[in-house]
Amino acid sequence: MNKADDIQLNGWLKDVPLFSNMNDDQLAVLAQTGVIKRFAKGQLIVHQSSPGNTFYIVISGHVKVALLHDDGKEIVLSLLSEGNFFGELSLLDNDPRSASVIAAEDATLFILTRKQFYQLITSNHGILEKVIKEICTRLRRADEKINSLAFLDVYGRTLMALQQLAHDQGIKTRNGIEIVNAPTHQELSCMVGASREAITRIIKLLLENKNLVSYKRRKVVLREYPLHPVNS
Repeated sequence: MNKADDIQLNGWLKDVPLFSNMNDDQLAVLAQTGVIKRFAKGQLIVHQSSPGNTFYIVISGHVKVALLHDDGKEIVLSLLSEGNFFGELSLLDNDPRSASVIAAEDATLFILTRKQFYQLITSNHGILEKVIKEICTRLRRADEKINSLAFLDVYGRTLMALQQLAHDQGIKTRNGIEIVNAPTHQELSCMVGASREAITRIIKLLLENKNLVSYKRRKVVLREYPLHPVNS
């Protein structure tokens, strides 16, 4: 990185929730510690079952965390956007990666090695607490996903997935909650375990039932209401 890149990265790191309790000097050191790497849409960033030696933070774009099968099918566990991080689990338990991570669009990531990650969390307990809290949140989300697959029909799972995205990364507007970098129909089908054709039909039903205000490309507006389980 050159000096201009350092200055830009410093400003970006300041807005990352994980580093919100770090001062400017600490952020400057952190910016010099890690490296920036760019990935093209569709490029594999992390492969499940491979050794885990790096920690990633999304600077721009978004990535999908997925389980890949030999037959080419995939189950999308989550979509991560700017400010989100991944890769911490393998660094903490020394086991292989539990899932693959793929660039859902052109993405730029900030990367720390295992040693750098440990230095970061041992020198700043606030960051360690946030990492642990995020791991707990993801475990709860995994439980919710298992519950939805077991007890909800495709309609209910689709609406619940959109509700969760709205809760995580939605922006409140006068028309409803706009989901930033919303999933395509294909990505949504991988998230809820249904065919793309089924998702297209369900989106139409959601629009007719006014759960959705609009669903166009990557701009989705969901009617505003509290996040709650959907009965099938």
